[in-house]
Amino acid sequence: MRPAFRWEANRLFGDIAGDAGRTLKWGEDYGILLEEEGFERPFQSLSGGEQMAAALAVRLAILKQLSDIRIAFFDEPTANMDAERRENLAAVGQIRHFDQLFVISHDDTFEGYLDNEIRIDNC
Repeated sequence: MRPAFRWEANRLFGDIAGDAGRTLKWGEDYGILLEEEGFERPFQSLSGGEQMAAALAVRLAILKQLSDIRIAFFDEPTANMDAERRENLAAVGQIRHFDQLFVISHDDTFEGYLDNEIRIDNC
């Protein structure tokens, strides 16, 4: 893995998780590991919120480092996240590098963080 990619993924993960003391690592098979206090935990042992934060961080780092695309689409990005992580993600929603983010969500956490919003209510 390229150092810039790892750095970016870890920075984003720390922003979303609200804890810069934990870092993402990659196994030989490119599986995601979370290193915390000297211990490594495989992706499948992480909570749903930790998995979502790690997956979003890696995906956004890939987009930023490997392409010139400055648009990202989030489909239910807060699934399984606790209130703190949802709020952190919404605040990071103005993610550096991306000009436009499209968020599709049943969660109202992103309200107030977006420039434009289209709300569809049940009729």
